[in-house]
Amino acid sequence: MTHNEIPEFPGFALISLEHKPAIDAAFARLEPTISEFTFTNLFMWRHHYGISVSRAAGFLLVLARPEGKPPFFFPPWGAGDADSAVRRCLDFATAEFGSAYIERVPQDYLDRIAGSLGGLEVQPDPANDDYVYNAIDLIELTGRKYDGKRNAIRKFEREYRYEYRPMGEQVIPLCLAFQDYWCDERHCLLTPSLVAEDRAIREVLANFGTLGVRGGVILIDGKVEAFSFGECLNRQTFVVHVEKANPNIFGLYAVINQRLARSEASSYQFINREQDLGDEGLRRAKESYQPAFKVKKYRMGLKA
Repeated sequence: MTHNEIPEFPGFALISLEHKPAIDAAFARLEPTISEFTFTNLFMWRHHYGISVSRAAGFLLVLARPEGKPPFFFPPWGAGDADSAVRRCLDFATAEFGSAYIERVPQDYLDRIAGSLGGLEVQPDPANDDYVYNAIDLIELTGRKYDGKRNAIRKFEREYRYEYRPMGEQVIPLCLAFQDYWCDERHCLLTPSLVAEDRAIREVLANFGTLGVRGGVILIDGKVEAFSFGECLNRQTFVVHVEKANPNIFGLYAVINQRLARSEASSYQFINREQDLGDEGLRRAKESYQPAFKVKKYRMGLKA
């Protein structure tokens, strides 16, 4: 095995940039619907979730060992006998950790492994459901349901002279400076989830060209005051991984949301804006953009 190969099961390797070609290829062959299944997403959160990878019988196996929480597998991804791949993961987890779970499982995957479900307990996981929008809705913001968004953007544009610029290497230092400011404003160091998010964002900014994500920034007086980035999830869907804006500038979140959709996602039918993680503020913000549907996710384990 070379250094960039994913090891054969039961071997696992911590995910690294060298695994990107193999993981990209696995997702490209069977286009995923869950926001977690891009290389960038797995890589940027690898420290927080302790993500490692293996391969078995044409399947990519992704194992998470988050600190302070039970280990779990993501749905085994590949062509072929998914029922056997699921059982392989659950048997391994039971032997290694004493508990066995597969999480972030979408409905279409449950349908695919119907033959295995008799011995499994399946529970909804609404905090991790993905919010998916019609791209044209986020770009055009037409209709009464978006009156508030349009009004916020108009107010912002009356009060500020700004520039939208695609994210690239030249603005990365400005994005890092803004991330410092945002974390100071939100007291990131006092909130473990924000510390983890800060590290994940910096991983992407440090490897922006290599990861191949697409993003944009809002500049006011030469300073980045908002940025957002995402990438292709499947042929129909662009997924937004991060959106940050100066919380003291009214309307700025609405502006960066619309401009990123218009500039980076206009060729897609849908935009996936990921989950609310059970946070009521995030839930309200995501619902306010009127999702077309949600990708519902489930947690599976062996029946007691």
